[in-house]
Amino acid sequence: MNEESAVKTGRRGIDQSGAICCRVERGGRLSVLLITSRDSGRWVIPKGYLERKEKPYRRAQREAFEEAGIIGKVRKKPLGYYSYLKDNETPLTVSVHLLRLESEAAHFREYAERQKIWISPGEAALLVAEPELQDMFRAIDADNPLTSQDRLKPHRIHGRRPQADAVVSLATSPGLT
Repeated sequence: MNEESAVKTGRRGIDQSGAICCRVERGGRLSVLLITSRDSGRWVIPKGYLERKEKPYRRAQREAFEEAGIIGKVRKKPLGYYSYLKDNETPLTVSVHLLRLESEAAHFREYAERQKIWISPGEAALLVAEPELQDMFRAIDADNPLTSQDRLKPHRIHGRRPQADAVVSLATSPGLT
């Protein structure tokens, strides 16, 4: 995407869109997903090239499913951006969206081509190569980004609170700060 078209679309020169997939473990600990790239085997997030008129958050959601079998709720507003050199030649900018895990498919398109791990955001920052992506994982580790749109439904809280007080932000849940 050239600079002129980036300005017209408001995409800030975005070439690809990716997802940081999150899940809350038992005990409230937050985990994020990394997958291996198909060509080099290094740890990356699910991401892919934007198609014409495709919304970046929708692409991030689709890539999470195609590359890792992750189904979840994605945030429209990007968590941030990072740049990298594709094949050590082509500079690309990636819009990164937070995706909260709802379920995980046993089989998906790239099942046999990738490995995946769920680890803490701090550990993920040590495994990825891109400094801007490392910073995003460190920010997630320091400040749980799951907020109001990630609120628990009352039926998910079993007998802890009266129903009127049952909607709780995961960001304010004990053990997540």
